[in-house]
Amino acid sequence: MKTLLRDIATHRYFQSLDRWTADIDEAYDFGLIARAVKFAHKASLPGLELILPLDSPEEAAAFPFEKFRLRW
Repeated sequence: MKTLLRDIATHRYFQSLDRWTADIDEAYDFGLIARAVKFAHKASLPGLELILPLDSPEEAAAFPFEKFRLRW
């Protein structure tokens, strides 16, 4: 399952620290939820949500980071 990060305000997906994309297929796949959460915490990027695409982009589960209690 893909594990992506998306900016809540722009709805663009993370590709790299200086690149964001509207195309879900071009987004960087973190592979693991823990890896995506750890990166978001270390990078201190505000307004992110974790995206777990299901069968299609229209059926993606989104989890705003305010829902996570990050303790590293």
